[in-house]
Amino acid sequence: MIFVWGKKPVYTHAGYVADFCPVCHATRAFAVQRIGMAWHLYYITVSKGELAGYQRSCCDCGTVLPVEVGHYKQLSAEQLPLVQLEQTTNPHLSIRHADALAAAARLREAPLLLDESERRRQLDAALRLQADALDQYESATRLDREVWWAIGGAFAFCVVVLMALRQQAPENMDTGFIIAFFLSLGGVAWQLSQMGERYLQRELLPKLARALGPLQPRPAEIDEALDRLRAQGRKLAQRIDSARILQALR
Repeated sequence: MIFVWGKKPVYTHAGYVADFCPVCHATRAFAVQRIGMAWHLYYITVSKGELAGYQRSCCDCGTVLPVEVGHYKQLSAEQLPLVQLEQTTNPHLSIRHADALAAAARLREAPLLLDESERRRQLDAALRLQADALDQYESATRLDREVWWAIGGAFAFCVVVLMALRQQAPENMDTGFIIAFFLSLGGVAWQLSQMGERYLQRELLPKLARALGPLQPRPAEIDEALDRLRAQGRKLAQRIDSARILQALR
């Protein structure tokens, strides 16, 4: 029997804050989660685990960012209207993020009039943020719904095959089960191999398109930004190209 155990992150809701979202290019409400590392058996935990840090998730676009809760005046137990949430949790937001807010205003007002250095900085920042998200995603052990469905389907398939063999051909139970097991294993392995692509399609590319949309980047600009990212050895630059980004933008 195979035992699956170890430590896994456990995310617990801690409250709400107002902060700047680099994908929305605006102040947004964020949900704050406590991250604990807890022991698990078959991915089932019984505690919040030892504190490992906090993260904030944009309530509008879903972008997840690390956070130091000490930067906030307090956490709000409920998601207040944005102005009230800012005053309650982060009254110095406009000072702390003055440069980012000013850049976001210029981006909204006249994106095509931005000078080349600022356009390059905006492109690089958007790509780097999603490159970090991809690295974090691939460094953690997490299974999406397709994999769980494949695991459940594999188990059910093996049970059905065993029951059928027991009734129809008991002399072939061992051989039949081995064949069913490896067929099921292949299905699960295929779904596991596609997790990264599903993450790109569902999470990363929509957020990248949202961040880059106001900039209206040209294909050549995207290619140059990807080349810079590729020179840094980032995985994202190996997984997508300008055509996929432009398709997401459309």
